Amino acid sequence: MLNVIAFRKSGSRGPGQQQSPANVEAGIAELASCVTGLQSKARGDIGNAILMLDLAAQHAREIAMRVPDPAAKKDFDEHVSIIERLIELAREMAVKL
Repeated sequence: MLNVIAFRKSGSRGPGQQQSPANVEAGIAELASCVTGLQSKARGDIGNAILMLDLAAQHAREIAMRVPDPAAKKDFDEHVSIIERLIELAREMAVKL
């Protein structure tokens, strides 16, 4: 699993011992950095997925032009239109991430 974060062991502290504030702050900063990196990667992956879906919808439009049966073509066009609206919605939502 690529999205598993490996936490380092905090040493041999007993149950009554605490980390120094500097170590706690460093750990928090490291964790925040990991989270920020993962968020950035997720945004990029979502953007790439939307681009791939958009490309697939464009290909579907090209295929629709070749459908000889008018009823089937109309049905196919309606499905592609719905898909394109959903892709646009996904694009709008991705901007808000």
